[in-house]
Amino acid sequence: MDTYARDTRSVASSIQIDKIGCRQDQRSTEQDAILERISVRRKGVRISSCILGYFLVLVMTTIGWAQSAPGAGNQGQQKKTTAAAPLEDFERRIGPLKIKRQNFTVVLHLKLVRVPGAVGSEETVTRMEILDDAGNIHYAKSFPFEVVEDHFAETMEISAQMLEGSQDNGLLITYGEDPSTPLGGGSYQVFGMFNGKLVPFSKPISMEGNLIRPEPRSEKVVNTSTEPGLLAEVLRFRVWSGNVFVIIPVRVDWMLAKVRPAWQCYRMTAHGMQPQCQFKVEADRRPPENELSFVRLHSEPEEGMGIAEHVVVKKDSRVEILEASGDQVWEETNERIGLGVGEDLWLKVRLDGKEGWIHTQEDFNAIGLPQAG
Repeated sequence: MDTYARDTRSVASSIQIDKIGCRQDQRSTEQDAILERISVRRKGVRISSCILGYFLVLVMTTIGWAQSAPGAGNQGQQKKTTAAAPLEDFERRIGPLKIKRQNFTVVLHLKLVRVPGAVGSEETVTRMEILDDAGNIHYAKSFPFEVVEDHFAETMEISAQMLEGSQDNGLLITYGEDPSTPLGGGSYQVFGMFNGKLVPFSKPISMEGNLIRPEPRSEKVVNTSTEPGLLAEVLRFRVWSGNVFVIIPVRVDWMLAKVRPAWQCYRMTAHGMQPQCQFKVEADRRPPENELSFVRLHSEPEEGMGIAEHVVVKKDSRVEILEASGDQVWEETNERIGLGVGEDLWLKVRLDGKEGWIHTQEDFNAIGLPQAG
């Protein structure tokens, strides 16, 4: 029995199958001797192996033909390919804009994609330059772009306006990115003269909100505002906190050519001095559906300071939002500055004549300020 197994393995190792069929290689003298001792039954094993090998070659060849045939495979996984839409280059100029007896022009370099056979087009700014009358570049910045299926993956819009203050004047550049969040996508950058050159006062300032334009509004000029108790000019921003709009003033320092938070605020708490500012607010209440609810009204914007009073809120209660208190966020990255408020924002409210502070989402819901955005 062992001799039969060894002989069979020797025969199997001596057989090779190619694309045409089965062919025996040249065998050694020892293998020929072994073959002569194999019975007809064993030859049948060899013939069956040849037939099976030939069948496998035929099947694999057929599969190869099927895979290489046009249209074969899973059509749902194939990406639709279209010819790239042609890009057009053009310029847009804003100016002249007079700053300290010098004229400047903002030059926008744009690309436009126009899909053949379709109505309309898309454009995006790829580079911005600010030039003086002599053609000298005082500032330049490029913006990356990408075309995906005949559309820009993102677009950049830029506008420029004069920034008029009581002490000096400059330039306000507004950037608009799309797509963006419902209240995001916009950022603002102030430019002014410093040592005879037009320079940016900061990186673009972005927020979930927008710049508050003083009345009367103008398409070409933006005026600075004033802040009570502050001997400086400011730009005021309306920033969404998740429940209300918080008004944050930003100081424009013409002398130092800087833009920075108008206030550096700290408040003494049970845990020592903590950064906490008071803000004006704008709120759009939605009267709650429940007939009765209640809030925990605190005497100070801090947990643990005194005992909170439970005040009933009725559907027809008179609710006033007076101000907000919380941490001011001024977060600088490589490309921009993020303006906002911290997560734990307190609201001072007046409920049917009773004043106090609230800060939980449950209390905000009770007075008709659900979270959004």
